[in-house]
Amino acid sequence: MSENEKKWLKSGEQSNITEDITKIVSDFSGSDFEKIMSILNWMNKNLKRCSDQEKVLQIFATRDISEVLKEMLSTGCHDDALIFATFCRALGIPSKYVVGINKLDPKNRGHCVVELFLHGRWILVDQSRGSIFIDPQRSEFYRMNYIVGKGLDSWDVGIKSFKTWEEKSKKIIEHISKI
Repeated sequence: MSENEKKWLKSGEQSNITEDITKIVSDFSGSDFEKIMSILNWMNKNLKRCSDQEKVLQIFATRDISEVLKEMLSTGCHDDALIFATFCRALGIPSKYVVGINKLDPKNRGHCVVELFLHGRWILVDQSRGSIFIDPQRSEFYRMNYIVGKGLDSWDVGIKSFKTWEEKSKKIIEHISKI
């Protein structure tokens, strides 16, 4: 594994791999693909979706992984990608947290996915939609979104609240409108 791939095994400020996380993922065994499927199944079984839109906007990107897991409450793709990437890293699978803004509706839509390094190549997992793409560049995510950033977690990309997401979105929309 190269230094570039090793970089994506580290904990981030928001995605710190704690003993609790290590304990959860210790139950996931088999091939890396089987571990990925175990993570997705665990998320589907254990996470509740926050249906209160006001609360979603209030807590969006403000919590670290420990807080999300304590509440077992997901605001959507953001929290899902945070958990998925962190669990993958805890299992030794290099993972990038990827944020995009929708090309057709940039003022109102974005999405977060995870890129994983498996068998010598990067693949894309859309953990919220249950999709895996062998070639990230050919995925629906890349077709439908401008890439805002890639990092260890959303804080690493510069998104720490709904306000900072709006600020980043606004800059991209301004840039796009000049093209």
